[in-house]
Amino acid sequence: MPLILKKQATEYDNKNVWENRPQRPVGPFPYRAEDVTFDNEADELTLAGTLTIPEGSGPHPAVILISGSGPQDRDETLMGHKPFLVLSEYLTRRGIAVLRYDDRGTAGSTGRFGGATTEDFARDASAAVDFLKRDERINEREIGLAGHSEGGLVAPMVIGSRDDVAFVVLLAATGVDGTTISMTQSEAMLRAAGTEESEIEVAQAVSRAVLDVAAKADEGADLT
Repeated sequence: MPLILKKQATEYDNKNVWENRPQRPVGPFPYRAEDVTFDNEADELTLAGTLTIPEGSGPHPAVILISGSGPQDRDETLMGHKPFLVLSEYLTRRGIAVLRYDDRGTAGSTGRFGGATTEDFARDASAAVDFLKRDERINEREIGLAGHSEGGLVAPMVIGSRDDVAFVVLLAATGVDGTTISMTQSEAMLRAAGTEESEIEVAQAVSRAVLDVAAKADEGADLT
């Protein structure tokens, strides 16, 4: 596929950055948007987010957006794009309430992101389900999850721990196990950095050995 690069005017870097970009929703909006907080009592932290509610009395179906890897804000902001803001706007206009929230330890949420595991994020998402179930404007039998990237690992973990989630949508989620993901990603990064093939082979062998030990270890074991 041909790739054509064109040099842009200097002002593209500031005031005109959103010209011809329909991704950023512009109001007024035909729905309510509320800043909310809810607690993950198990981990003693508070998550901050935005809940958008469609017009009408409801109760409305709802979806919780679960972000990908790395500390993400509620809009999953990356390089000027806000995919979760776009998704929430699209869905809410079509009658589906949307809850999106800042990752723990990020933006308005408390707690610590560093060291958090996928299981920790699953408890955060589960707390979001509990929060929506208490809102009378939400149909508690029609609450679902939409997980992007690592969020596509988190969402199935949530439904594995409870039976009251109505649906799950996986966006660019993995179709392989965690060991395969780790090995594939590390190899790709080393190759992109220009690492010699012999060094890549050694690094992959070490990674495989470490992951095998971790997979066979008892939960909570000290592997240092």
